[in-house]
Amino acid sequence: MIARAIEVTAEFTKNIISAEAEIATNIKHSDLPAYTGVTEITPSDEMQTLQTANTALYENITINPIPSNYGLITWDGSTLTVS
Repeated sequence: MIARAIEVTAEFTKNIISAEAEIATNIKHSDLPAYTGVTEITPSDEMQTLQTANTALYENITINPIPSNYGLITWDGSTLTVS
């Protein structure tokens, strides 16, 4: 990751312009391997683990909403319920 900050100060006096600028650069380096797994998941009734430990993530991980056409089906031994 490279981050740069630039600060500029200028003065105007009659027809003379004087300016000063300062540039600061911060470079962050990592020896971690890039994460190459999935970055988009949909919730389920089972735990899901994305293997991201000790990797560098370069994309956001997106968790999709439960699709609107999904229903939860439960059975209590005598009654089937869809909700």
